[in-house]
Amino acid sequence: MTPRERVLTALKLGQTDRVPWVESYIHPSLVNKILGREITPIKGARLSPEIHEKLCVDNITFDLRPPIYAQIEKHGDLEMVREPWLKGWEDLEKLKKWLPDPDDNTLYEGAKEFLKHKGDYAALASIRLGISPVYNSMGYEDFVYALADEPEFVEAAINVYGGWCSKIIDRVNDMDFDFVFISEDIAFQNGPMVTPRVYEEYIFPHAKKIVDKIALPKIYHSDGDFMALMDYILQYNPAGIANLEPPVMDIFKLKESHGDKVCLMGNIDLHYTLTRGTPEETAAEVKEKLERVGKGGGYIIASANGLASYCKPENVMAMNDTILKYGWNK
Repeated sequence: MTPRERVLTALKLGQTDRVPWVESYIHPSLVNKILGREITPIKGARLSPEIHEKLCVDNITFDLRPPIYAQIEKHGDLEMVREPWLKGWEDLEKLKKWLPDPDDNTLYEGAKEFLKHKGDYAALASIRLGISPVYNSMGYEDFVYALADEPEFVEAAINVYGGWCSKIIDRVNDMDFDFVFISEDIAFQNGPMVTPRVYEEYIFPHAKKIVDKIALPKIYHSDGDFMALMDYILQYNPAGIANLEPPVMDIFKLKESHGDKVCLMGNIDLHYTLTRGTPEETAAEVKEKLERVGKGGGYIIASANGLASYCKPENVMAMNDTILKYGWNK
């Protein structure tokens, strides 16, 4: 199978020759360490194509997510909101003018050029529905308080960001992408950011309207423990659910309860294994996930969020070697 065939077959819960490996993101500095040379990052690319020289990753990734309306502080490959700017109705009007024009054709030129060189790899478009940009632009505490005190403002903000994302999706549908990756964190490690009732009333209707416009196979991603919201997520009709952060998301239980409904993706630990563990520990975890979740289809192996700059190169290579040794379906 080609990498593209492998990924798309897994998303349909079909039998693949090898469990596919998909990463939505690999930090350029980690790529440099793995390749042993400096690469020139491509603007918008969240995964440098050169990494395929060393890793059997089956995809390429391009970022078409909206910017956060806030002062952003960078710490290595982490971007932290230092000062949210979306505080009131007047800021909402400023946001409308601040966002890049989604009807401007030049906004998509980088993606189109990137896709010309995708070869046999599965091309992933990284998008959002507008929910996480709102709470990041407002600040999480203000977002939660506003849901109780001024929900009409939150809904108006979601409509602004959601409208922007909707127009991006229209363009993605007409480009040469193979699938989309919806990056919308909705949970902490101890559970959802909001109660299921609040999610159902204020978030789900907006997200559903936008996600229904996506014509390509879609993978839905959130960090944390979002099991309490799983029934809503499944109503988005995702082909896959990612990245299943351990230990709060038990992929073995998910395989039993949802493995016949949706492709599972991820679950290779970033808290310890890939970042602080040994190559031997990495190989053991990867082998277990391949054998217990991957056999028979319906699993895409991946890290629990993306390969950050602080992942150990030797552990990433151990993951690669283990996939090539044990990931084949017989």
